Amino acid sequence: MTTSPEVLVLPAFTTADYAADPDDSDEVGRWLNAYDFERRSIRGVPKPVRYDPAADVALVPTGIGKSAAAATVAACFADDTLELDETALVTVGIAGAHPSAGTIGSVVVADSVVDWDLKERVDDRVSPLDWRARDYMWNLDDGLVERAAGVARDVDLADSESARALRAAYDDDRSPGVAVGPTVCGDEVWHGETAAADVERLCAAYGVDGYATTEMEDAGTATALERFDALDRYVNLRAVSNFDRAPPGSDPDESAGEFCFDLATENAFRAGRAVVSALAA
Repeated sequence: MTTSPEVLVLPAFTTADYAADPDDSDEVGRWLNAYDFERRSIRGVPKPVRYDPAADVALVPTGIGKSAAAATVAACFADDTLELDETALVTVGIAGAHPSAGTIGSVVVADSVVDWDLKERVDDRVSPLDWRARDYMWNLDDGLVERAAGVARDVDLADSESARALRAAYDDDRSPGVAVGPTVCGDEVWHGETAAADVERLCAAYGVDGYATTEMEDAGTATALERFDALDRYVNLRAVSNFDRAPPGSDPDESAGEFCFDLATENAFRAGRAVVSALAA
């Protein structure tokens, strides 16, 4: 039987993907509790694809990293039991963030995706590959970005004591909110002012004015969606679990391990479910 969901939700990780449990939270669990999903297996996808007929919503974890995300999305499009020609596709997960883009727990809807890994590095100079046939960045549909951000802004986002304590180290008194901005994707986990400056230089070379979030899957997802002519149906929504640099005057080695997984996964779910419901309607 062929299924044609209105929306396919694409979280990345479950706790099974980690050697240690990150605050007993992941990007999938809340979705499983909110929908009446049926399970099915698809060749090339290591985790079950789930579908709720009443909501007309499907979900599949992509796995961590660009290669896993590209392979999972391509396998879903190639499978005979899924018909995705009119399906909206929504990445919902967590991310690091530039401190100017939003605070811990904030939700960011991406308006573009930049691939951090495909570049040229000569000593301390970072630039796009000079022999490339195209830029390794993707602009997302303006109308869909605006619609998703508008829906997310009506959502009551959570906050937590641990997030407030982490913000205090950055002299940040903001509460979680919703923003729009570019996301930078890379298989490298990086943290600190030096790496952040390199990322900003690469974004500028692509004509992208700074960046908002950092993550590990979305360039792979965008590549696969572009191959299947589905990039104009893609929403990218991530909640901030950590900042991409240490507080002023602090040790990056210490701050690199400071995350608010539970708050970020909660707000990604709250905003993500509202966006998914609007698209499914």
